[in-house]
Amino acid sequence: DTLHEYLGMMLAVDSAFSDRTSALLTVQTVISELSSLHLRAEKLEAASSKIFGGDKTRIRKVEELKETIRVTEDAKMVAVREYDRIKENNRSELERLDKERHDDFLSMIKGFVMNQVGYAEKIANVWEKVAEETSVYAKESS
Repeated sequence: DTLHEYLGMMLAVDSAFSDRTSALLTVQTVISELSSLHLRAEKLEAASSKIFGGDKTRIRKVEELKETIRVTEDAKMVAVREYDRIKENNRSELERLDKERHDDFLSMIKGFVMNQVGYAEKIANVWEKVAEETSVYAKESS
């Protein structure tokens, strides 16, 4: 029964790791987007600085990009916190599962040993009876 429970639990473990993978992918995507936004902002700033007095359209686009960068930074922080939460939850759940698995298997091994002791005692009793019954034959043949 315990082994069947563990097999069923593997689906939940797989799902937990899928959630972690998805959260990590979100973090990586947001970081990549931030990198792209920073690069675009730098290019626009460099292009507008070459024009004396600055290009109003480019300056406005740079400001819009900076606002987008601030929003994306906030999204990155949220995504990282969510990833860390999932990762910590997975870690604590795996530690709990490992302890439960250890306790369950220890209990199963103790049960197995107790059964083996019982079987050994039964076999010893059978051999004792056989020895008693055959001792008569040994006395007759002497």
